[in-house]
Amino acid sequence: MLHFNFNYPSTHRPWSRRQWLAVIAVAFGLWLLFSILATGLDYFGCYTWMVTQPEKLQTVVDVPWTQNPPWLVPFMAPFVMTPGRAGYILFMAATLAMVVWGCYVFGGRPILTLLSAQMFWVLWWGQLEGWGVLGVTLAWFAEQSASWGWMFAAMAMGGFKPQVGFAPVVALWWWLGRVRWRVFAAMLVLLAFSILVWGPWPVWYVQDILKFVGRQHFTTWNASLGWIALPLVVPALLLPMSREQRLIAITATALVVSPYMPYYSTILLLCFNIPVWAYVFAFLGYLPRELGTGLAWNAIVLLPLSVLAWLYWPILKNWWQASGSRILASKV
Repeated sequence: MLHFNFNYPSTHRPWSRRQWLAVIAVAFGLWLLFSILATGLDYFGCYTWMVTQPEKLQTVVDVPWTQNPPWLVPFMAPFVMTPGRAGYILFMAATLAMVVWGCYVFGGRPILTLLSAQMFWVLWWGQLEGWGVLGVTLAWFAEQSASWGWMFAAMAMGGFKPQVGFAPVVALWWWLGRVRWRVFAAMLVLLAFSILVWGPWPVWYVQDILKFVGRQHFTTWNASLGWIALPLVVPALLLPMSREQRLIAITATALVVSPYMPYYSTILLLCFNIPVWAYVFAFLGYLPRELGTGLAWNAIVLLPLSVLAWLYWPILKNWWQASGSRILASKV
């Protein structure tokens, strides 16, 4: 059940010793910098409260829960229960390691990803995006190993922030084959147990999301297109692509369809082997003063959209050329 088949995607590029040293040096430098300067307000507020004082969340969002499933608690507890600021510092180190591993596995550009505005935000506030990256990475190896145990862990992590990694984890779960139903049963047990312990949190979750979105609390940094982007699901699922390409397409599509997609949640997409020019969107978030906050942060929607265009253009071009050839042949 816990066996790992380390079958990497075809986009995986082993790093040289020099590359490893450069990545570790950048990650270590960021860790030191943010250990000193970062506020960690979301970590010390929301995620710490989830572990120690969940009743406090109602004073923030008017419902007894927040936009995370309660099984996040045992994952965050080892960090939260570490005294003082040390837990936050350890959590930042873990987040950096998760993102670096995701880049290594899926062929992303680690230094650009580590230096991105997305990474800055995640570390500064103590966000959960690293768990989403780890969930998708585990799900990849779980699918290759046909391991329902690792896939169960991956799905649990993918649910921490659904807009980040839940859709690609679900795709990998589906590709698991018949073993997927063991994972499904395990998730049902986890859901039932969480409701037994914490109460009807899915209802509170929905109420929280509706209130959060409805009062436009997120306007300046939410780049989602929402339900208008649903037609993009069709090519993501049906166009002929390799498994890795489809995983990227599903990830990008889920980002633009999600009702809530702040720019820092796109960090998973940076971990994939996308064109180097797409990383320009990893740095626009640093320019709210120059571009205006709305443009600097909402323009991140162009990252998943441009990645989809990059994926689909060769396919559509080949179809167009093939159709033209058939038409010419029929006229001859």
